Amino acid sequence: MQKYPQSPLPRQQSGAILVFCLVFLSILTVMGTSGMETTVLEERMSSNMRDHTLAFQSAESALKNAEAWLLTQTTVPIVSGDGSTRVWSENSMDPSAADGKYWWDHSNIDGAWWGTNADAIAGVAGVSSQPGYVIEEYRTVDSGESLATGSGETPRSRTFHRITARGVGVNPNTAVRVQSTFVQSYN
Repeated sequence: MQKYPQSPLPRQQSGAILVFCLVFLSILTVMGTSGMETTVLEERMSSNMRDHTLAFQSAESALKNAEAWLLTQTTVPIVSGDGSTRVWSENSMDPSAADGKYWWDHSNIDGAWWGTNADAIAGVAGVSSQPGYVIEEYRTVDSGESLATGSGETPRSRTFHRITARGVGVNPNTAVRVQSTFVQSYN
């Protein structure tokens, strides 16, 4: 019988590879979690930006609708203090004239006020409520500088309207207000 040389006993394993793999796996897990959190944050940011853009476009469409309505008027629209004639008299909507703020700056002018007092337009898709606008007549100018000066033409009076429009996005808390000054000469 032939004896084979006996191999030395295996060395005791210290588990260094196992520890290294666990540390490496932990680092990869932290990196993956961080990447997921960043992706979720970016998704929320893009969703909020989309909602804000939708609200802005909604308000812009209401503003353009109000300007188009004013263009169709052949005589100066009748103004009222309660908005019943579609055109408000200057500063009649201001809840407190003594505080030095204009009506659109007040915190109590919220979505409910706009729903009750503004003229809403229809057909804007994808928003939580339809946009609305408020037209305020704030000045009529009968004299002053005009392109007609020196031409022999009689200068026409010009009426200035402040149009404020409010639009909301998918989320009713995403609200945008835009404003323009519209000048029209009436017959």
